[in-house]
Amino acid sequence: MSKPDSVDQWFVTNGVVAVGPIGYERLASGVAGGRIAESSLVRHQSWKVWRALTEIGGLSALDRDETVQRLASISSGAEERAADPRSYPPPPLGAGSHWTGEHRDSQPPLSSVRPAAVDPVGVLSAARDLEDALLLTLSTAIAAAKADAGVMHRDRPELGAVVATYSHGPNTETLLGSRLPDDDPSLMAAQLGRTVLGEPLLGDAGRYIAGRFAPCLGTPRGVAMVPVIVAGTLVAIVEVARAQTPFRAREIARIEDVVEALTARMVVEGWVDWL
Repeated sequence: MSKPDSVDQWFVTNGVVAVGPIGYERLASGVAGGRIAESSLVRHQSWKVWRALTEIGGLSALDRDETVQRLASISSGAEERAADPRSYPPPPLGAGSHWTGEHRDSQPPLSSVRPAAVDPVGVLSAARDLEDALLLTLSTAIAAAKADAGVMHRDRPELGAVVATYSHGPNTETLLGSRLPDDDPSLMAAQLGRTVLGEPLLGDAGRYIAGRFAPCLGTPRGVAMVPVIVAGTLVAIVEVARAQTPFRAREIARIEDVVEALTARMVVEGWVDWL
């Protein structure tokens, strides 16, 4: 078995600009000089996950190399897991959870909360292909909603499944390669083009999203889902979670803006073969 790619190439973004690939020394120099915000997200070129820059910057060179190898191995193994029809994500929060009850997930209502400043069009201009674009969409959505974790599920027609393909957040790499069941309420809502905002009393879709993030965040206080639809076809699903506070409506509306920028770029670049 070959060793995961250890070439020193990194990507970094704060939701306003995206830089990379660059070497780690240049990345560290940019942080020290104030040119790269410490609040940025970063990923190694061999990863399908993002990590907080502060998390990686706090590691020794040896620990950083071990982290690169570990996440590269998990990322490269995601395809094998996706090919397994039994590769399901964690189950929804159970009926005994204080989060469950009547169906209260909803379309985001109006809100006066100011969203985080992001520039999805500018960030996505750095994408070289659809994979880059989806990864940058996830990181920008995380920044826009001030989320603690997120997963980009990608429709895989050749597998007959929607698969967790990219992620951000503690332990979210364990979700890579998992397939959403056909009867998953979040998937069913996405297929109808509906955004889901999990309110304090979660409905079915919210419980399934929260269940996926439970191994990463415990019981998240906020969850949401935004579908990526091009020409009436579901391409991907963005799900986000936050540990301590519910999401506000405008935070999720900002993710919808990010997704809109993605779909526009996909059409212009011809990245979807049925267009």
